[in-house]
Amino acid sequence: MQVMHRFFARACAVAAAGVALGMWAVPAASASGGGSAAIHHGAGGLVAPRFTSRDSAIGVNVKATSNRFFAGYEAAVATGSATTVLASFAIPTLTCTTTDRAIAPGTTVAVHRSLSAAFVFVGCVNGTASFFPGLVVNGREKDFTSTPFAAGDVIDLVTKVSTNRTRVQVTDVTTGVTELKIRAGGSARAAVIGDDGFSTSTGALQHVPDFGKLKFRNCTVDGKTLASRHPQAFQRVNSLGRVQIAIGSLSSTGIAFATRFEHS
Repeated sequence: MQVMHRFFARACAVAAAGVALGMWAVPAASASGGGSAAIHHGAGGLVAPRFTSRDSAIGVNVKATSNRFFAGYEAAVATGSATTVLASFAIPTLTCTTTDRAIAPGTTVAVHRSLSAAFVFVGCVNGTASFFPGLVVNGREKDFTSTPFAAGDVIDLVTKVSTNRTRVQVTDVTTGVTELKIRAGGSARAAVIGDDGFSTSTGALQHVPDFGKLKFRNCTVDGKTLASRHPQAFQRVNSLGRVQIAIGSLSSTGIAFATRFEHS
């Protein structure tokens, strides 16, 4: 457990052991104006979206926009609308070194000044692959480090936000284990599916573990295909602009895409 405390930055003053905050990221606007949201840092290492007047630009730029924290797709939603984001994936096999590295594949709904998400920690800790579910509701995160998952497990993710309530859920379809939280609602601002980043306890962004390829399937927003929302694609790059996680095109069905490890 001490490894996890050292590995993550804390979200807020939470006394319970094992509860920690990853560096959640929502795609940032590109220099060319193709993106829709700018990154700003809140308390406790949280990275949340600050939307601009270019919100309608989502989906206009079909070329992937580079981002330091995220690889995946972001779709616009009507502000304050009831928003449900679903996706599934199989936990990849990691090639670990002795360096701690991590990502968090998940579904996220950006809300006013915060976000809610369902995710799986996919990382290398002290040279060993580690997988476990996590849930974020309005910026408050719970990591279920005592609920280990395994490579190859099929995972279903649900993030649902309305002004009345928020529901986030991770289900390991292979084992039948489910972690669920239902809390107060929020005002949805964007729907996101992809690989988020994590920070260390000092706020440094973790590098990317070698996960090979991760395919998101059954990706829908409010019961419609992800493609139908004309989402913006993002690839993750390091500080030198080198691609760390490449983003694949949406499938012909509009409900699947892959992310691919390129560089740690």
